[in-house]
Amino acid sequence: MRHAFAVMILCLLAFLGVNSAQAHETTRSYLTLTRDGKAADLGIRVAFRDIEVAVWMDEDLDGQITWGETERRLPAVSAYIASGLTLETGGACTLTQTGADTSTSGGIEYLDVSFAATCPSAIAPLTIATRLFAEIDPDHRMFVQSSMNDTSTSTLLSRQEPSVTLSGDSGGALASFISYFKAGVEHLLAGADHMLFLLVLILPAASATGSARTSALRVLTAVTGFTLAHAVTLTAATTQLLRPPPDVINALIALSIAITAADNIRPFIPAPRAAVAAFFGIIHGFGFASALGALQLTGGSFVLALVGFNLGIEVAQIGLVLVMMPALYMLAGGRWLLWFGSGLAGIAALWWFWQRVLPFFPG
Repeated sequence: MRHAFAVMILCLLAFLGVNSAQAHETTRSYLTLTRDGKAADLGIRVAFRDIEVAVWMDEDLDGQITWGETERRLPAVSAYIASGLTLETGGACTLTQTGADTSTSGGIEYLDVSFAATCPSAIAPLTIATRLFAEIDPDHRMFVQSSMNDTSTSTLLSRQEPSVTLSGDSGGALASFISYFKAGVEHLLAGADHMLFLLVLILPAASATGSARTSALRVLTAVTGFTLAHAVTLTAATTQLLRPPPDVINALIALSIAITAADNIRPFIPAPRAAVAAFFGIIHGFGFASALGALQLTGGSFVLALVGFNLGIEVAQIGLVLVMMPALYMLAGGRWLLWFGSGLAGIAALWWFWQRVLPFFPG
């Protein structure tokens, strides 16, 4: 019975893996808002690859979106954004598109569209609600940075929390920290590839004979090495010190899972597991950075976002290990659990890798 239960768990993880080839590529949009009485200025940043799916901009289907194509499709883009973004303060606000530009962050090209909003009330709280990209990605997230009455607040909107009401006392730094913390938790839990890597990291300890204390120490050293490494690269990438192409990083993340799974079955890496975890943690850290890369924060706002997001990732990671490790250890599966679990993880990772390298070979 215990073996059957273990098989069910591992098959489920592999199924999630195979069906999540772009596990860290949830669509995101970024909204900056400054309110002054009945008026508000909005800047909305969306990735070209996302808005192309929602609106269609590549008129000649050559795989490249020119500025001419962008200008011709801008009315459709503005209409799409205005239909999916709602502002209310004493009634619905009217949005008028005022400009557009392009930008690049972390190798991703963005379309930046600005709007002017006219609202019925100058003092009523402002409610922001979004339905953007819901039809193409139910896990879409919008990062909102608002400024009103000299108070700046950051909020994360998603399918679970599609709206927020802001006023002059909306919480400031604490509310922003909580928002970024939640973003870190959600980012990790939405990344099947990261969860699968954690699984292959702890499988040897969970499958080894010996005391629970010894197994826990092995897991602790591996996860600590992984945590420290990806925290460093997350910081480096978010501060723009080093930003490798995200497509390359996604492929390397999949490869890191496959290599670690193969090493579980037949050890060939001449290094302690903690060192292996730290080495691959460098790669995973760049994957985490994609969520914050386009925020363009500075000063205290940047520190708040980085610390909150990083802590959210670490807390979710610790929680995941605390759930998986006792369950796997109590199954006492021995070598069969290690080989079977690593084999499934390796197959899923190779599928990811294949899907992620395909774009490098057009045609």
